Amino acid sequence: MTQEAARPDRTLAVILSVIAAIVVIAIVVVFTRGGPTDIDPSTPEGVVQSYSRAMVASDFETARSFVSAGVLDECDEADRNPLQGLRMTVISTTIDGTTAVVKVSLEQGSGSFGGSSYSYDDLFTLVDEGGDWKISTTPWELTYCYDQGFRG
Repeated sequence: MTQEAARPDRTLAVILSVIAAIVVIAIVVVFTRGGPTDIDPSTPEGVVQSYSRAMVASDFETARSFVSAGVLDECDEADRNPLQGLRMTVISTTIDGTTAVVKVSLEQGSGSFGGSSYSYDDLFTLVDEGGDWKISTTPWELTYCYDQGFRG
């Protein structure tokens, strides 16, 4: 009597190979995906993006450079709160002469693994000051001056 050598189960090898390939693809996707697209900083949307990044990074000197001179003249600086987990997406922009309104969607919080988050749409208003767009009103989380959030 001869005993046949046990043959490895090819199905198991195929399944393990597929799982390994999926893991490798997932790792590649996670490490190669880009961050947010940079918007032309001379546009109203680009000013909103640059200002918001500065506020989130607590770089208030840079943020101040994007605020309208009219707002800064009457500025009562707002309390600075950390803005961790704030995500913003530009929805639309309307330009009417020397005024621009940028509608954004804001999401605050973790939102993952059962964490809480909330989102809503809000507006930035900008004015043209000598060819440069400057921010005059913002959503409340991103106010530099207390009077900056009021819309007349």
